[in-house]
Amino acid sequence: MKGVKAHVRLIAAALLVVGAVTTLWQIFALNIPVSAETTEPVWVIDTKISFQARSNSPVKVQMYLPPSWSKFITLDESFVARNYGVNVDQMEHNRRAVWSARRAEGSQQMFYRLMLTQRSNARFSGEEPGPQFSESPKLEGAEKVAVEALLKPIREHSADIETFIREAIKLLNDTDNDNARLLLRNDYSERSRTRVLELLLASAHIPVEQVHTLRLISGSSQTPELWVRSYNGQRWLYFNPATGEEGLPEDRIVWWTGSDPIAKVEGGYRLDVEISANQRTVNSISLAQSIAESRDDNGWAMSMYSLPLQSQHTFEIIVMIPVGVMLILLLRNIIGIETLGTFTPVLIGLAFRETQVLWGIFLFTFISALGLGLRSYLEHLHLQLLSRLSVVLTFVVIVMALIAVLGHKLGLDRGLSIALFPMVILTMSIERLSIVWEERGGMHSIKVGIGTLFAATLAHLMMSYPPWVYFVFTFPGTLLVFMALMLALGHYRGYRLMELFRFKDMVREPD
Repeated sequence: MKGVKAHVRLIAAALLVVGAVTTLWQIFALNIPVSAETTEPVWVIDTKISFQARSNSPVKVQMYLPPSWSKFITLDESFVARNYGVNVDQMEHNRRAVWSARRAEGSQQMFYRLMLTQRSNARFSGEEPGPQFSESPKLEGAEKVAVEALLKPIREHSADIETFIREAIKLLNDTDNDNARLLLRNDYSERSRTRVLELLLASAHIPVEQVHTLRLISGSSQTPELWVRSYNGQRWLYFNPATGEEGLPEDRIVWWTGSDPIAKVEGGYRLDVEISANQRTVNSISLAQSIAESRDDNGWAMSMYSLPLQSQHTFEIIVMIPVGVMLILLLRNIIGIETLGTFTPVLIGLAFRETQVLWGIFLFTFISALGLGLRSYLEHLHLQLLSRLSVVLTFVVIVMALIAVLGHKLGLDRGLSIALFPMVILTMSIERLSIVWEERGGMHSIKVGIGTLFAATLAHLMMSYPPWVYFVFTFPGTLLVFMALMLALGHYRGYRLMELFRFKDMVREPD
């Protein structure tokens, strides 16, 4: 016996571990939310391109797109332009959309929409490395002297590439520095500072490139902000040339790199680009599905969400049956409530999904009472079991039909749901109640009937509670956990709670 118990415990432990691990893997590896009500922010970036097309001239519009290595995950990308073909080209660090048309006249508009989620993008760490050496430009005269004069204190006050670039930005923003003023030619604009910074760093053999970033903030149209970046051999370092700030903020995305404008047009003029961002909230489970589909994630492909919608609704009911069975097992083996079998309360609880609890209890009580009366009368006719059950089943069908018709006449729509009540379950329940009545008396039969209705009601509430339905359906590994608990309870031989109350007088100490 001890060997059997150890075997059962080993199986239960294995099922518990497998169920828990698969559930945790879905939660943390696949980022599946534990609640159906969870929502997450999604950013929608709209870009509008407008220009005037020259008459009888081919038109080609090129616009840079955010790269695929962004730290945000792209959910959707769409291009809208009437009578234009569109293609996306992959460049070294950039992506570019190209709209083209043979002929276009007058005012032209085209749109680009990008949907991003702030979930961490695993591909961001796989961003391609950049150059670590730059050829020094040829300088002469005062420009050469000014660069050398600026590089000397920068080298003295820096220890690595990061501090070197920050010191260079600091000196270029110093309006009292004559060497910086000479190189900038008294032009402290963003582009001028970036140009001189590239010249200064190239003279120190440090490659740097311009990066145009967009701030994710809801509001009106905005213009991408110019930053610079350099590769230190391990990762890219981002700097704001205006303030010297290091590190790209969390609310910014890289749009494109290089000194070219965001868009240009051939065969047109008066090009204008408007960019706006807005935040929306979406359901987390839909978001996780969209991410999995974009990545061709096999973990989601094997889940029940890959089934047709009708099958999903069916399995939402089926996977909750073990939850109801687990409850009945606890009520019978631990608490000691008597019911008509183990699965009868669960099936009655499933029927309550159509009739609702109060109406279902009334129907069960009313039809069972009538059936018990008929069963008592049939007992005097000495019929065989099969004939007796057939008569009771036919009687149940007739009563259900009468209640449905009467309910429809009275405007009670719940009366029509009686047709979905399990007729066979009612028939067998009537037969079992009558046997209990004969063997152990009417009071015990009523007690068992009340216990069955109580267990069925609790089972219905548990099997129809939306958060639990979502969790068990989304994480089917929990069914293995239930199996482990069922196996563990299979060898329980202790007192039930009802028995403790029943025999409490036996454990009292004598006076």
